[in-house]
Amino acid sequence: MLDAYYTNRMYVNALARVGRGRWLLILPVFLLLFASTAFADTSSACPFAWERNLKVGSTGVDVLALQRFLNSSPETRIAETSAGSPGNESNVFGPRTKTSVIKFQEKFASEILTPAGLFKGTGIVGIRTRAKLNALCVAPAVSQTNLPMTQVASAISAQALSSSSVSTESAALVVSSAEQPVSTIAPQQAYYVPFTSFEISARGADLTVNSITVQRTGPSSDKVFDYLSLVDGDDNELSYAYIRSDHTAVFKFKKPLEVRVGEPLALSVDGNMAWDLSEHSGEVAILQVRTIDASVPVEGQLPIRGASQSINSSLQIGTASAVLSQYDPNNAMTRYVNDTAVRFSGIRITAGSTEDLRLYSLTWRQSGTASNSDISNVKVVVDEQSYQTEADGRDYTASFPEGVLIRKGNSVDAYIQGDIGITGSNRTIQFDIDDATYIYLVGQNYGYGIYTLPGGNTDVSGNSVFLTEDGTTDTDSIKPFFSGSVTTISGGAETLIGKN
Repeated sequence: MLDAYYTNRMYVNALARVGRGRWLLILPVFLLLFASTAFADTSSACPFAWERNLKVGSTGVDVLALQRFLNSSPETRIAETSAGSPGNESNVFGPRTKTSVIKFQEKFASEILTPAGLFKGTGIVGIRTRAKLNALCVAPAVSQTNLPMTQVASAISAQALSSSSVSTESAALVVSSAEQPVSTIAPQQAYYVPFTSFEISARGADLTVNSITVQRTGPSSDKVFDYLSLVDGDDNELSYAYIRSDHTAVFKFKKPLEVRVGEPLALSVDGNMAWDLSEHSGEVAILQVRTIDASVPVEGQLPIRGASQSINSSLQIGTASAVLSQYDPNNAMTRYVNDTAVRFSGIRITAGSTEDLRLYSLTWRQSGTASNSDISNVKVVVDEQSYQTEADGRDYTASFPEGVLIRKGNSVDAYIQGDIGITGSNRTIQFDIDDATYIYLVGQNYGYGIYTLPGGNTDVSGNSVFLTEDGTTDTDSIKPFFSGSVTTISGGAETLIGKN
């Protein structure tokens, strides 16, 4: 599930141009105009630079600065009176701060949301949101001085030259530790359990990362993990890896991971726990980032040691199961070029009786012979609401920033549909779900990722079935987790009219 990592850096790029001696005369006017139209009064918060991702539960001076900044505009004000209102900010990121962040993200949607293929704010201060906050919080700090225009221009030019001076240094990938996750428990059957947080940034030039090696340490067995995930600050899985016999796991990428100057990447190594941990309960697992292979030298303190998570086999977290949706065609079918809103595959997801769940994303893989150009307007429909997908190769992901709530014991239907173009004649379309974790569910009581098990419609092969080793619901799944029906594209029938 790769995201569009990068944001609109108009302000930063403009400063860089000044650093190279260009646009020097027009930049001060640009900045003053930009500052005067952004937020009315940010003097209580700015200047300030946000250097880490923030979300509900985060604490610190950067949260306090964020609240003060949001309160500087009526459009994003956290509260008019009492807690959270101007003058009553705190250093705790709560639900009302999240709501205000969403308003901020949607106000600047073209720079924050659109590059990621999102339509609604997430409430998470990730890389794109931080970039916009930092751009806004630097410009007002300069414009609010009482200096004459020439002195303001000199101040901005000096700041630009200072910020661009890094380009004269040797190129390097700078690795730094971040605030580590809380040391708690890692329950069986949970996935995306946070272990290690770190940040990488480019100095001197844009660069690429080829691989990241992680080592399992601590008094535990490698078998406590099913596999590991590398996740970015917007909760997108960038890569996954299995632990090898030497206790290491290597994250590789479909294409090298790009890191641009001025756009640091916040990363997390998450553990996807084994299904049965009864033989390992009480062990303590630690994951540390050991080496990074990049296109330039790597600088920083390695290894980076993460949290100590206690293996737990007794906590009953939520469960989920999936069966065939009523909207699935449930059979091989033929459709025609120029057909629109064709339903290709569908599943029904049910939450178990332990806790409510939220569905945050759903990824389908197109395994037929049709190419991406043969299909367009691909959407996932969840309980009759449509969500546009983002294509990454043959994977199509629909994200639900607020999460689709599935109350315990209840179900939702989800199916994927699209339009067939004129170029796909005689090709096939088959939307599978390659892995159970491609259904991204989070339990609402304990906050762990929840695996989805086949609850019916199982077999060892076929159309519109959940694949398992022996065709029953009580055995291991095999790939793909869900095998969709095959749709064959026809060019259409030709009608001949003859004369008697």
